[in-house]
Amino acid sequence: MHKCSLFVFLAGTIALLAGLSHAETVVSTPHYSLSSPDQQIQLQVEVKPEGVFYAVSYAGRPVVNRSRLGLKIKGQQALGEQMVLRKHSEREYNQDWQQPWGEQQTINEHYRELRLELIETSASPRQLTLVVRAFNDGIGLRYEIPTQAKLKEFVIEDELTEFVLAENSHAWWLPAYRNWGPEYQYLKSALSSVDVAFTPITLEARHYALAIHEAALVNYASMTLRMVSDNTKTLKVDLVPWPNGDKVRTAAPMQSPWRTIQIAPKAIDLLNSYLTLNLNEPPKPETLKSNNSYIKPGTYIKPGKYMGIWWEMHIGEKDWSPGPKQGATTARAKEYIDFAAQHDISGVLIEGWNKGWEGEWWKRTPTFIFDEPVVGLDLEEVTLYAREKGVEIIGHHETAAGVTYYEQQMDAAFGYYEKLGIHSVKMGYVGTRIDGDQWHHGQYMVNHFQRVVDTAARHKVMVNAHETVTDTGLRRTYPNLMTRECVRGMEYNGGSPDTGNMPDHTTIIPFTRGLSGPIDFTPGIFNFDYKKHRPHNRVPSTLANQLALYVVLYSPLQMVADLPENYAGHPAFQFIDDVPTDWKQSRALQGEVGEYLVVARQDKQSPDWYLGAITNQDARKLEVKLDFLAPKARYEAQIYRDGKDADWETNPEAYEIKRINVTAKSTLELDLKPGGGTAIRFKRR
Repeated sequence: MHKCSLFVFLAGTIALLAGLSHAETVVSTPHYSLSSPDQQIQLQVEVKPEGVFYAVSYAGRPVVNRSRLGLKIKGQQALGEQMVLRKHSEREYNQDWQQPWGEQQTINEHYRELRLELIETSASPRQLTLVVRAFNDGIGLRYEIPTQAKLKEFVIEDELTEFVLAENSHAWWLPAYRNWGPEYQYLKSALSSVDVAFTPITLEARHYALAIHEAALVNYASMTLRMVSDNTKTLKVDLVPWPNGDKVRTAAPMQSPWRTIQIAPKAIDLLNSYLTLNLNEPPKPETLKSNNSYIKPGTYIKPGKYMGIWWEMHIGEKDWSPGPKQGATTARAKEYIDFAAQHDISGVLIEGWNKGWEGEWWKRTPTFIFDEPVVGLDLEEVTLYAREKGVEIIGHHETAAGVTYYEQQMDAAFGYYEKLGIHSVKMGYVGTRIDGDQWHHGQYMVNHFQRVVDTAARHKVMVNAHETVTDTGLRRTYPNLMTRECVRGMEYNGGSPDTGNMPDHTTIIPFTRGLSGPIDFTPGIFNFDYKKHRPHNRVPSTLANQLALYVVLYSPLQMVADLPENYAGHPAFQFIDDVPTDWKQSRALQGEVGEYLVVARQDKQSPDWYLGAITNQDARKLEVKLDFLAPKARYEAQIYRDGKDADWETNPEAYEIKRINVTAKSTLELDLKPGGGTAIRFKRR
């Protein structure tokens, strides 16, 4: 650690506060400044009688104008008004750390921090600490409430944090407080047209891009952003409430999540930021002990690919319910296991494996039993068969949004998996409200999901969560928390009444939802014809685009989503066979939100690189320099690209495979057809 270049400007005098129960010397200094290590980001904090305010600039340009900070405690005056400085401290931190799995093995954590300990000037003063950190790729700020007599157990009824943006930029955003959470397609509008938005929200200004989100969300409500009035540029934090309107029920001492602003010259550069991860804590010693893949590679926490009994339900060929169309059977599970064993697929998911899936399960009070297989599936036999083949079974806990019902069985359910040797689970919370009246992103669900992750860790189980709280980087602290959905995924293409996603969807989500963490989008569809059961649905991409998604959309657990019979003997499946899910390094090379994206990643276990390029509904040609490859090395580029007449609407399955020799000095021209893509393995020779 080193002393940082922070400057505290004295704008007042040193005074003794009258009325305090104990004498303290207080610095009445209203202006404080913090810069990023590279000096490009400047943050100013003001402490005034009317409140605490901050502002941010980047490369000499204003990004966030003077914006309010503070908390509203139920039944009390706003915490942040009539305050003065009690103590301040400064520090600089610069250290590399290693991810046990991830898109980047080594991450540099370099920031400058300012802590302002504030106290009210009243006769019965309350205390509040503001912590701000400046990185080269953005800032984080959080509130801390220390132990004190006037704040023991309390309710936060509002958070006063504002983002008064300096420019009415383009905004890519999702409306909040809709029935299906973040499972909608993104909107593009002027910032001033935003109503209330989920985060991350991505903004493109004339000279920079930024994304607003949060990090380290624990025992708090998720943050949405509400425009304070029509046609302004001021977004205010709007915490997802409990049914009675409370936002956060808590007690001192407490820490809020970090409020984050990623800042970069262009939107593509946001994808190379690790701000959210860096604002989370390393695992605690007890976590390291129970999740010992941090210490001993090869234990239960393992990135990998999986397939399973799932897609056939969405396209109407099979059903979750027991009966003549039952998907989860012993025979069908063994077919998946056999295929997985022949390829580099480590796990097989079986949705509908347990009792309670009868009929329209998503419309009724849940009846699931989490330690009893459905008639027609012998889970013990299937698990033993998979083990003999070197394949893991992936469990599934669908709750139908019945958290109270599920928690009564949760520990026994994970114990059942541990007994069978099942070390991975997919969680589901299908339903418009949790337990009938709770939002999926409120404090109730945040705390429940933390219990899930902790319980899973005790039983040595990795977690893949659907329909839950959007990622905030907690995978750093809890290494068994692998990936989440929290996006409108592939399943909508198979069975949604609105016919599916738009072709530009996957060119948007890496710049938005992808900034928060891994996405279980479930790519890899090879069969584009569902006329028998879903005549109006289709996957809005070409086959080459589907291959490229394994590189473009990061997840440590990537699904091989189609049916084994659609892959058998297909030459293009070789790319899915080869592509890893654990990376040494990753680079977003070029792209524009909603238009196209090119990403390269290096395999952690070999010198090979992989590249994925996708486009929206428009065909385009791109030139990509290969200077990310090792200098002086030679590679065989194994290219899977759109065929001459490929088109997501008329000819999605047309593709070509080509092999050429390249080096770091080479440049490739990529010819992306409408809804198309290119996937490349660079095999070092």
